[in-house]
Amino acid sequence: MPRIVVLSPLPEEMVRGFFVGQEGAESLEVSVYRGEPGPGLVEAVRGADVIIGDFTFRLPIDAEVAEAARGCRLIQQPSIGYQHIDLEATRRAGIPVANVGAANAVAVAEHAVMFMLMLLKNALYFHHKTAEGQWAQQDMFTVGCRELLGKTVGIVGMGHIGREVAVRLKPFGCRVLYHDLRRLDPEQERELGADYASLEDLLRTSDIVTLHVPLTPETRHLIDGERIGMMKEGAYLINLARGEVVDEEALYRALKEGRLAGAGLDVFSREPVDPDNPLLRLPQVVLTPHTAGGTDESRLRMIQVTVENVRRVLAGEKPLHVVNGVE
Repeated sequence: MPRIVVLSPLPEEMVRGFFVGQEGAESLEVSVYRGEPGPGLVEAVRGADVIIGDFTFRLPIDAEVAEAARGCRLIQQPSIGYQHIDLEATRRAGIPVANVGAANAVAVAEHAVMFMLMLLKNALYFHHKTAEGQWAQQDMFTVGCRELLGKTVGIVGMGHIGREVAVRLKPFGCRVLYHDLRRLDPEQERELGADYASLEDLLRTSDIVTLHVPLTPETRHLIDGERIGMMKEGAYLINLARGEVVDEEALYRALKEGRLAGAGLDVFSREPVDPDNPLLRLPQVVLTPHTAGGTDESRLRMIQVTVENVRRVLAGEKPLHVVNGVE
């Protein structure tokens, strides 16, 4: 009887429901671990055929957990991010680790464009004024209300999400720059209408910078005080990647001093966000609670990818979207 251990905070009945209609579903043993990191987690994964990871990132799969799970056929992370999984340790244990590929790319890309429009048009300011019964129409001339047309947008990270952002910016008439470790081929650049730039040139040139990189040792505080200082005065920063990619203290200072015009933040260095985080109190910052990728449609796609990968490995096939190189 194949054993599936679920680390995400989901009801067991819901997880079993994901597999209804799949061959052999009635014989699956499903258990949800609801404890803390540590010895209990190590014991919970021992002997598992499949581990479905924790989308809240609260339960790390470190070297001890990976070793206890040796023999597991798949660790399926039901999200794009997997920074809480020790990829080297899972490689040593011979366990493939997969994420959900591009399942939420459209959702995050739409969120990025929404943030751009809200910031440029000062949507929150005018919303609150109107909701308070104030007719602040004349404030357009003081606080500003701008168009996306003609703006230069810099995309940092041109993976699935970055490319979807570029596609959605084409009808707005933006100039699109991008930076990535791997440059796209010329045909892809033409199709997306995007020009490659170094990170420094992108920061110096862009009216809006939007971040779409994974969290790695190299990208932690990628946008630090020095690089924020390179950005155009009056530019906007959007972070839909991971909170730790940005030095939040440096961002706060740049916003407070007025060097940056605003920011759109869906992610924070500490989640749930600290209520005392000073970024929460700045009126020129648009905030959401790490929901950019969580549309109804994207959650369904994530479930579909997760179920398909479990089906594949239990049938002796190779999983999709492996991120640690284990075949």
